[in-house]
Amino acid sequence: MDIRFWGTRGSIPAPGPSTLRYGGNTSCVEIRLKDGTLLIVDAGSGIRPLGAALGTCDAVLLLSHYHWDHIQGMPFFIPAYSPKSSVRIMGPEYNGAGPYELLDGQMQAPYFPAPASAWLGITGSQIIQQGETFTIGSAVIRSARLSHPGPTFGYRIEEGGRAFVYASDNEPDVAPPEQISDIVELAAGADILLHDCQYTEAEYETKHGWGHSTPRQAVRIAAEAGVRQLLLFHHDPAHTDEQVEALADEVRSLASGIDVVVAREGETLVLRDQSTVSRPASASSN
Repeated sequence: MDIRFWGTRGSIPAPGPSTLRYGGNTSCVEIRLKDGTLLIVDAGSGIRPLGAALGTCDAVLLLSHYHWDHIQGMPFFIPAYSPKSSVRIMGPEYNGAGPYELLDGQMQAPYFPAPASAWLGITGSQIIQQGETFTIGSAVIRSARLSHPGPTFGYRIEEGGRAFVYASDNEPDVAPPEQISDIVELAAGADILLHDCQYTEAEYETKHGWGHSTPRQAVRIAAEAGVRQLLLFHHDPAHTDEQVEALADEVRSLASGIDVVVAREGETLVLRDQSTVSRPASASSN
């Protein structure tokens, strides 16, 4: 599978000269499977440039949850408006509503001028249950609930014996033991664990319960799960590139034997049978 990052920032877009290296768009990851299937994970502001690059597409959009930084780009996703597209949306249930109904909420007046009914390219909406395993194209996908306010899922995507785990928003310090066990099981032995690493320990002192990790918490999950590579994600919008790198250095000091990489907007990781190849990031969309 080919994994490309269109948005790596958390909370709110942060374009500007201090975020050029790792990007300012919020969460969106493109995954291309060996059979050509296109998966898109989350619809933060990064889905806008992805949509512009695609024009039209056949795709499955997996949503981890419905906080703004994970859905705010959807009204600007060009393929959703084209009848030549076929985009199926999947995500957790919230208060009895499925993903289409929840995305529709931000399209209603006075928030946006066009209604969700203009999405001629959206061809289906499906609720994913906690712990559910399902198949999309050549990949087997499993969900687990993460430690984050509101129903929030992580996803394990397996293809050809390789596993990529998306755990964007997660706060292990406030999770009960049984939830930690589920999260560790989701990530167990993964080739790549994409994991939240938003706060320093000093910042975290005033942000308990906000649903995000420090280096210590990210390493805890990676170490207990025995992953090969820890990919740091959901960079704080107030952090410069240098501050993101300082957090990565702290992770490396704690993560003995685990390869640590910072998710970078525009970069592609290629998971093959026995290797992971990194392709350089293209010019930033900031």
